[in-house]
Amino acid sequence: MFVGMYLRRQVVLGIAGIQLVTLAVGAVVVVFNARDAVEIEVESGAQSARALVIATLGAAMQETAPAMVLPRLADILVAPRHVDIALIDARNGILALSDVQNGAVPETAPDWFRQLVMPTLRETRIPVQANGTIYGYVSMTTAPDDEIAEVWQDVTSLFWIVALTAVLSAVMLSVLVHRSLRPLDDLRRALRRLREGDLSARLGHRGGSADLRPILAGFDALSESLQRAETERAVLNRRIVELGDAERRSIAMELHDEFGPCLFGLRVKASTIARTARRDGNAALAEEAAAIQSIVAQIQASNTRLLTTLRPMAIGQVPLIDALRDLFDAFRKTHPGLDWHIDLDTGLPDTPEILDLTVYRFFQEGTTNALRHGNPQRIAARLEADTGSRLEADTGSQSARMRLTLEDDGIGMPDRRAEGRGLTAMRDRIGAVGGHLVIASTDVGGTRLSVSLPLSRPVLDDTAEELAS
Repeated sequence: MFVGMYLRRQVVLGIAGIQLVTLAVGAVVVVFNARDAVEIEVESGAQSARALVIATLGAAMQETAPAMVLPRLADILVAPRHVDIALIDARNGILALSDVQNGAVPETAPDWFRQLVMPTLRETRIPVQANGTIYGYVSMTTAPDDEIAEVWQDVTSLFWIVALTAVLSAVMLSVLVHRSLRPLDDLRRALRRLREGDLSARLGHRGGSADLRPILAGFDALSESLQRAETERAVLNRRIVELGDAERRSIAMELHDEFGPCLFGLRVKASTIARTARRDGNAALAEEAAAIQSIVAQIQASNTRLLTTLRPMAIGQVPLIDALRDLFDAFRKTHPGLDWHIDLDTGLPDTPEILDLTVYRFFQEGTTNALRHGNPQRIAARLEADTGSRLEADTGSQSARMRLTLEDDGIGMPDRRAEGRGLTAMRDRIGAVGGHLVIASTDVGGTRLSVSLPLSRPVLDDTAEELAS
């Protein structure tokens, strides 16, 4: 029953259940005790009434003629509690007691309670006779209604006192449990923030009992350790990306500065050999020289493509916006039939080279994937800084961010399709610079890639810097 229920409700419902059981047991005990009490009280009243009637009857018999005894009793006899007295005259019928109140006793107790505590009714008759002649008799019948009404009043008063005490106890207990378990609510919300990626969630050891303080302190220590580990991991990932970019830049420079001149010199030598062979009439040699020239041209083309793959030559040489314009101009030339919508924020502040490469690779890889797999008719690219974040970027605030969006109207991506190496590498690179990539479907069934990147390099502590080094 209590499985899956909040602890606060379990405690309150458990205590309320115990109180209800206690109240039920107490009600049963009260009913049984009330029945015994009513019976004892009524029996005592009946005995007192019998003694009173006998004494009064004896006195009347001595002072009055036998025929006038019953009328005399009607004048002087007073009915005691819990007993109804009736004077039955053989000649005149029932005689009313002068001091007896007419009418039935008010039944303030409900019928079900009367039935539970009602004792067995008994009637006692005392004859009035003299010289063998019966002039009538006195009838005494037990009447427990007034006693039951008093017991019912006591029971109801006790019930309301117990019920009010139970309600006040439940309210007080609920308040105390709520205050005691409030840190658990904070802990649950902090865990949800932690699960959603907010590693700055802290409880601050506020509130809570002595039993919960170690748990709260342990959570703060855990979240702090996770945040520190995540910071160190982000620093290491960024450093890995920076080292990879530096290595690719070094390889590109080697290819450009070493292989380029060598290939150019080889092509010049082959051209010279070809001219000399044609001049000397050596057709075979001229054909071989032409073949060498063709091979050199293929190597130069491959070298140029490899240079572009390793490192776009424009990055670091021209502003990011100009490099992106050149990139999309190249896409327009190769795919002139598509509807291109390019919106680049010209007021973007200067950004680190690693960020420029990340933005360039995002648009390059995303557009290539859309053209290769999406079969789109329209491609829209947008780059902008958050409103008001340029001043923050100038001051080095980490709240300044860059928003990238690439959208197409193609066939979209299947829901369960595994990401390729290109998207995985893109996601890792974006995460390494503190960004976040979201891949979603558009309203028309295409694909939308959204990226949020910090415009400034995060502030690192000495430990993280040392690890990165």
